[in-house]
Amino acid sequence: MKKYLNKNLWREIITNFLFFFSLEVIFRVIENYEIISYSTLRIAMFCFLFSAILQLILCTSKNAKNRQTIFEIILGIASLYAFIQIGLKGFVGMYMSLGTTSQAGAVTSFIFNFFKSYRFLDFMIWIPFILFVVYKRIPQKWSNDIKNHNSKMELIGVVISICAIAIGYHYSLELEFMQNDIQLIPNKILFKNPSNSAIAVNQFGISTYALLDIKQLFFRGTNQTFELEPLQEQNENHGISNEIWNQLIKEEKSSEIKTLHQYFAGRNVTIKNEYTGYFKGKNIIFVLMETAGDILNNEEYFPNFAKMKKNGWYFENHYSPRQACATADNEFSGLTSLYAVQNKCTGNTYPKNTYFQSAFNLFRNADYKATSYHDYLDEFYDRSVYHLTLGSEKYYDADSLGIDMKRYINPNWPDDVEFIEKAIPYITSEKPFMAWMTTVTAHFPYIYETETGDMYLEKFKDTKYSLEVQRYLSKLKRTDDALGKLMDLLEEKNILNDTVIVAYGDHYAYGLSKEMNQEMYDYDIEEFHEIDRTPLIIYNPGIEGKVFSQKTSYINILPTIANLFELEYDSRLYFGEDLLDKNYSGRVIFADNSWEDNIARYYVDTGTLEYLGKEKYTSEELRKINQEVYYKKQMSKLAIENNYFDILQKELEEKKKEE
Repeated sequence: MKKYLNKNLWREIITNFLFFFSLEVIFRVIENYEIISYSTLRIAMFCFLFSAILQLILCTSKNAKNRQTIFEIILGIASLYAFIQIGLKGFVGMYMSLGTTSQAGAVTSFIFNFFKSYRFLDFMIWIPFILFVVYKRIPQKWSNDIKNHNSKMELIGVVISICAIAIGYHYSLELEFMQNDIQLIPNKILFKNPSNSAIAVNQFGISTYALLDIKQLFFRGTNQTFELEPLQEQNENHGISNEIWNQLIKEEKSSEIKTLHQYFAGRNVTIKNEYTGYFKGKNIIFVLMETAGDILNNEEYFPNFAKMKKNGWYFENHYSPRQACATADNEFSGLTSLYAVQNKCTGNTYPKNTYFQSAFNLFRNADYKATSYHDYLDEFYDRSVYHLTLGSEKYYDADSLGIDMKRYINPNWPDDVEFIEKAIPYITSEKPFMAWMTTVTAHFPYIYETETGDMYLEKFKDTKYSLEVQRYLSKLKRTDDALGKLMDLLEEKNILNDTVIVAYGDHYAYGLSKEMNQEMYDYDIEEFHEIDRTPLIIYNPGIEGKVFSQKTSYINILPTIANLFELEYDSRLYFGEDLLDKNYSGRVIFADNSWEDNIARYYVDTGTLEYLGKEKYTSEELRKINQEVYYKKQMSKLAIENNYFDILQKELEEKKKEE
């Protein structure tokens, strides 16, 4: 060690720092993060600390080649991790947390499409590693042993540098001028708990995020305190009374459950409006349309959806923010008006949770028959388990419906028209009924010849679209055929006029590259979250067609329907809002906690704001909005992780017995 502690120590520290830091800089270039910023300075400090501490540990080895080999392995692992995270961000829309496996499952199921999603630019992340491998093999001209050199002074200098930069790093998390005033989560809190991967990666770098994420596997960290609102004045007969809330809060022993009680009790209550009870007593069928992007608005290609628009309420600025498990999570949010837990398949992870306020249970409480349907098996999502705990009286999968799955082998997904034909007899066997249907035909991949993918190729052969896009449109047209079949069968049974159909898309066609997706649209899908734009329609042949322009997402569907059917519900238990309420905020919260309303767009990873018109927010208003957004996501996560609604239901039942 004495022979090593000379100027070569500093040489190797600086060399390793440069390679390690260049990896971080290239990552920021690829992900389009700002280079000249306090975040980059913070990342540089970490890279030096890591390189210096690592070299001190490696001092035990007198062989320079061994030291370089160990660093080569570490740099290779860091490069691979960064490369995978870049791919995941492009493929599933977010960075991976090591504490979950949801994204990995999505990738392994469609590994070809995952690698196909990489751009040429993404491979630049390997440049530092390749250059280091070349550098390592260049003969080193300096000696490991320089006589008469004061090795102790070198060691002291390195240690002092580490301490000084560590102090600087600590204060970089707190000093006011190094913070973003409107950042969703303060850096000090984010460093302790990297709950938002997009912000953490931008502020601390991909390598620091990896270490913080590993820490989270073993240490959950301290719970954040929340500045909660006092109880709001309550309308008569609207959900849980303030008296009951106060009793629950007072008696609760668990700090987390008490926090949730206080949060939900203090939320605003939605009042009745001119649309209250508009569809009271009618049947309802929800249709979650697999991979139904905004292209469904093309009347030439999709005439049945166009027919629904003529006698339906169409929400032209509807978005389906894509979660880790896109279809299942967005289905969960549509059924509960809760935000799915980020980086997890919520239904699969918490299959035993119960939700007394779910769509199934609201309609069952109103004496509806409530059932659910899907034309596939439990290969990806455990719907046969969690649909029942969500409140469905019975769940029908492809086998239950008698769909011959030997005919449909991935990538040849089942036919949605057959799905509708097989499901309708079960749905309409009793009245009134509520049914949830999730389609599958339009699912990717689109690179193979399939029955539905090639069914309508002739219709698109003379278009500008590439073959994969044509196959996607062919599949989506089959889903449109299914909507037509649904209306026809209900008409044959003379119940179409007494039935409301709520249809929305689960996510954009992420099985296509962004370039292929762009082929279908005349607006820039790369602009903010425009790629997440999907259709939402509420249809009944007895209503006048109307287009609503307010911005919305699937989180608002359940409270809107609950009011339209005048069901008994407590609006404070939903994170969505009634779209038809005069006080509707018109704000969409995306998967990474970015948001958009009629005034501005907020980019969460960079903490920047883009105004859409002349109207502006004050800094205080922005902080309040960001706090509300953060609380919604965190409280939804806390509620799901603690099976809160099961606990709340039991506590309410006990209070009822006491009365």
